[in-house]
Amino acid sequence: MDDIFEPQAFVLAGKCLSTSPSLVIEDDENQYEFPASVEGEDAASLISALRSGVKAEEVISRYSPYEQKVFDRLKELQLVRAVKPALARSGLDVLLELEDLANDLLYRTLYTNVFWEKCSSASSGDDIPLNVIHGMIVENYHFLFRESYFDAPVLSYVANTGVRLSMNEFYAEEYGHDELLLKALNTLGVTREDLARTVPLPQTMALCNALAFWAHSDPLFFFSTLGILEGKDIKQDSFLDAAYRIGVDPALLKPVKAHSDINLNGGHGSLTRKIFSRIPAIADADVRRMRAHTHLFIELYDQFYTGIWEHYSTSPTLLRTLDVNGEA
Repeated sequence: MDDIFEPQAFVLAGKCLSTSPSLVIEDDENQYEFPASVEGEDAASLISALRSGVKAEEVISRYSPYEQKVFDRLKELQLVRAVKPALARSGLDVLLELEDLANDLLYRTLYTNVFWEKCSSASSGDDIPLNVIHGMIVENYHFLFRESYFDAPVLSYVANTGVRLSMNEFYAEEYGHDELLLKALNTLGVTREDLARTVPLPQTMALCNALAFWAHSDPLFFFSTLGILEGKDIKQDSFLDAAYRIGVDPALLKPVKAHSDINLNGGHGSLTRKIFSRIPAIADADVRRMRAHTHLFIELYDQFYTGIWEHYSTSPTLLRTLDVNGEA
């Protein structure tokens, strides 16, 4: 249905060779001459307007009867073509639409998956296996360790200086947060060298790879994911709340909380709105593409947390170590 529209404007489809004393226009095959009016007036002003686009009602209201006849004849000979005006909306308006869609999807998927349901209802150590708590930190370490995969490609975003500056400011604050999680894992006896010999869950790498792909190929959509990844609209960390409630060692959780507090207090969740407020217009075609990508992003994000529960709640070990033969 997007191709069916009421023409809003017309532009010249041929090449104008002369406007006086007579109008001469040629297309790929023919040359057409329109004699001047009896009064000697020409169609120069009409042709000038047709080069950039003129609405049909403007022809009637602004131009002489002679120019109106010329315009009608140009339409008959297909020497003018109808154009659909560029349809676009402000960046912030588009983001609000994407946020509504994402929130609807999150409440139907992520917030009802086993991981977040357990975090919401846990009251004792029996409700969440300790290995899941540790595994969550491990997978978040893997994710943050690879953050440069998807943040770095947009640091040189050339389309908008304000967006580029915001992204670089964010990256400067975010860089090195994996070290905070490493400190937490150190309390479990897990070292940097141990982690270097491990592989993340497939769901973690799927999310990292998708974000890296979007950062390279569709920066606008990538920017729209940052609010969710950084905890937009979240006033408290449900995972940390659950971990404290079930009695997890505070020494383990202290660096994790430091990371969470930086995001919450630093306003990282509002980064996306800051970015999109600086984007003056986004075409409707881009909006349709971004809406489609949102479905996939939320599915990957849901699977990231589901994968953590499904693996670490049943695994007897914490680290997925890569052996000397390159097998996990």
